[in-house]
Amino acid sequence: MSTRPNHFFGESDDPREVELIHSLVEKTRQGKIPWVKQASALTAAISSGFGFEINFVLAPTLSFVNPHSSSWQLLTVRDRSGSELVRVSNPPMITVLAGAAKSPLVHAADELFKLVYGAAGDELDRAINTIKKL
Repeated sequence: MSTRPNHFFGESDDPREVELIHSLVEKTRQGKIPWVKQASALTAAISSGFGFEINFVLAPTLSFVNPHSSSWQLLTVRDRSGSELVRVSNPPMITVLAGAAKSPLVHAADELFKLVYGAAGDELDRAINTIKKL
């Protein structure tokens, strides 16, 4: 297993990692990457060619206003053998509110999460949305 740097802010991002995340955003928008929502994660597996797994670990929800909203705390991209290609930690909200700038890699991961979280749903989410549309 690889020991990739844990990206936060102020660290130098590998442009290839940012490019990989942007490519995942584009392919997800095109519907070419199916995502699965689980209790504490969003995952996708790409088996063609190189083959790898993408995993967002969801942050615990502390919101009383909207308990169904979510955020991510960790994004990993692993190859077929389980080695980490990319590892990105989402900075704590208190740090972001203090004005620290997010790295380009964290911004790309945020974009992917927002796209995936809105598109990936479990059966209960689909049932709720179906009823709302009646």
